Amino acid sequence: MLSPFFVGAFLFLGLQVHRALGFIECSVLDYGAVADNTTDLGPALMKAWQECVIPQVTTTVATDVLLYVPAGDYLLASTVTFDDAENWNLHIAGNVYLPFDPDLTGTMLTFENCDNILLNGPGAIFGNGYRYREGGDLLLFPDRPRLIRFQTCNNVEITEVTLFDAPMFHVTIIGYNVAHDMSIIASHIGETDGFDVSGNNNYVHDVSVECVTVKTPTNGFLAQRITCIFTAGCNIGSFGSGATGVDVQNVFYSDVTISNSDAGVMIKSYPNCQGTVKNVTYTGFTLDAAAYPIYISAFWMGGTDDTGTLEISDVTYENFMGSGTPTRPGVLLDCNEATPCSNIAFSGISLTNTIADTFTNACGSGLSGLDTC
Repeated sequence: MLSPFFVGAFLFLGLQVHRALGFIECSVLDYGAVADNTTDLGPALMKAWQECVIPQVTTTVATDVLLYVPAGDYLLASTVTFDDAENWNLHIAGNVYLPFDPDLTGTMLTFENCDNILLNGPGAIFGNGYRYREGGDLLLFPDRPRLIRFQTCNNVEITEVTLFDAPMFHVTIIGYNVAHDMSIIASHIGETDGFDVSGNNNYVHDVSVECVTVKTPTNGFLAQRITCIFTAGCNIGSFGSGATGVDVQNVFYSDVTISNSDAGVMIKSYPNCQGTVKNVTYTGFTLDAAAYPIYISAFWMGGTDDTGTLEISDVTYENFMGSGTPTRPGVLLDCNEATPCSNIAFSGISLTNTIADTFTNACGSGLSGLDTC
């Protein structure tokens, strides 16, 4: 269970972005935007932010000043960075479309060094990612753009906006923030993570999404009431080749439904990583034909040379129900010899259509064949 301090941190976060009855509206239409799905929206966003939003911000109430994208169809053909942004609301009511441009790279909307930002809908961003991955080939345009990034940001709220099919990842969150009540809809191809999250005490809840992934460093992450469709799973990692200083702890996923998936829940790394993953709880999962329903792998990619010292410990899986696939184990633990996975606890695991569980360099409780620690 989460400590009172941990829960309190999320309650505090939920109070950071306040609502107000009155507001100042900075419409992109007044700064060069045209709802014709041809004129680049990027310059108008920057101009409206610099000339209208920044001068008008006088309070710490995010909704007092709106950078407003009205209803209509817009083309976003260039990247936009809001640096040192605070105390305002990007309100997208229209539909924003990315072009297919092999030279387009980076992140389309970046908030950097920001605080107390609200990004909301009811509009949508269409990434047209399938055009960058013709035939499912992820190597065609390896530098294809991502949609949204919060870099070193705190007290950000993203809600109500719908994201479709990013060329690369959809939302990267680094800091202390919340995402809720929104949908991310992606092609089932790969490298289209819904939320990639790192930092302290981030909170994702009530979303329908491709996946919710925790990256390093993280101390405190809560995910609740998540629906994952066409997903690679609710993952921790992956940690790339030679990664050192991995530090992920105090992670809690609950009430998750996963369908049409390559995996259920995974902790994954290359075999030469170093660091720590500990105090992780997955509870209340319903899986439908999930390949690798429960999977810890120190050898996810990068060969089989067992040279890593990634310590994975105190991981709890409880109340998992549903089905896997008939050629793979329901539970597969494959850990480093030098630092075996320890205190891996299972309870209420009811998975059908799988082969026998497999454990390598791991100990814990709750499953037949798993060595006690």
